[in-house]
Amino acid sequence: MAHDDEVARLERSRAGHNVRPIVFLDMDDVLCLDKVHHSGQMLKIFEQTVPDFPELWERIVDRGAAENLRELHAEFEPSYVISSSWATYLDRARMCEALTRTRLQFVVENLHDEWRTPRARSSSRRDEIEWWLDANREPSQPFIILDDTWSGTGLPHSPLALDGHLILCRSGYGFTKKRLKEARRQLQRQVGTSATSDVT
Repeated sequence: MAHDDEVARLERSRAGHNVRPIVFLDMDDVLCLDKVHHSGQMLKIFEQTVPDFPELWERIVDRGAAENLRELHAEFEPSYVISSSWATYLDRARMCEALTRTRLQFVVENLHDEWRTPRARSSSRRDEIEWWLDANREPSQPFIILDDTWSGTGLPHSPLALDGHLILCRSGYGFTKKRLKEARRQLQRQVGTSATSDVT
């Protein structure tokens, strides 16, 4: 019942706030947990240095983590920005193919026009997300960062984390139900705050 009340409150807030939240999405150790079927193999398939095989696409994305992301999407309908190393090696077309073949079509359908964070030779994950926000974030736009303890360089002690935007997944565990609950709470807080600030 409490959850139903929160959903109703969120829907009322959205009525006065049309800016969609942003999810910065890392892949490895957030959605991709399999140590045998991993992103390195996926890249070799795209490079045509190894044959394609269905087992990879069936197992590279953890089903539980993907289902948790779908649940978050159903509630908040965010746009996605890929903040993963995948975006270093895949252009948009290949990224969409990889996401579709791993049953993440809802991410493909909701990729932001600026679908990946910018890169520089020595940039950190924090740098890349802050650059994207500076260039593309709309005023008061809610956002969260789904990253992991291994690759989220510079994020844990940054203002992004201190302001409640970082959901840090444990390497090897991914986007669990606990992390989903945390992500939902942070987006509910931001959406509510944004809607209130729009009214005032």
